[in-house]
Amino acid sequence: MKLFIPYLATSTNVGTRQHWTKRKREVDSCHLLVRSVVKREGVQPIGQRVDLVFRPRLGKGVRRRDTSNYSLNVKHLEDGLVAAGLLPDDRGEYVRRVIMEPPEIDRGAETGTWIEIIPVQNEQQNITGDITEVTNG
Repeated sequence: MKLFIPYLATSTNVGTRQHWTKRKREVDSCHLLVRSVVKREGVQPIGQRVDLVFRPRLGKGVRRRDTSNYSLNVKHLEDGLVAAGLLPDDRGEYVRRVIMEPPEIDRGAETGTWIEIIPVQNEQQNITGDITEVTNG
């Protein structure tokens, strides 16, 4: 499943130096946008472990950054998926892998971030709660 969220956080370099109140406003705005998209698209909560792939889309006038400088954006959006009720939590039991792709440049499109949510196949949880891969063999 792919969702487009019209949100792009400040760069990680800037965000880590922001005053906490400004950062909180930015996070709250992100969570509101994620909830809105999830509701509009009618997406149901995900009941299995997932991989998350994030790809920023840069529209008109948005500067390109180093790929790692989108890490704050990824964290805000991942937390937004939890706040929207799509994921129960963002710990390893629910999110196996987070992948941050370089941005897509489309100056004619809206700025934001694509999130691909990929259910993890071929895993089962054993009695101790550890997750192991199931192989056919």
